[in-house]
Amino acid sequence: MQLSEIKNAIELQPLQPTIISYADSNHYLLGVKDSSGNFRSARSKDGKWLSLNSIKEAEELLKLQGIRYAIIEIQTAYDEMIGNSSSSNCQYRVNF
Repeated sequence: MQLSEIKNAIELQPLQPTIISYADSNHYLLGVKDSSGNFRSARSKDGKWLSLNSIKEAEELLKLQGIRYAIIEIQTAYDEMIGNSSSSNCQYRVNF
């Protein structure tokens, strides 16, 4: 999904704009999640996943698309090591 398609997708389906952060990393993924927790990453015009350098950068891209909130999901190596499912990752909503 192109970055420019995120707002339309959110309006047409029950999708949440989502920024995924992996603890101790400086790469952030921007995309949408459906009600089942499936993540679809936003892609650049050349089809590559958008890997951003900060949550702020991701927020600014969403703002440019007219979106005013996102779910921030933080994943950690500890969660992966002990087998926690993605539903137990730290998540919070941020308005901007």
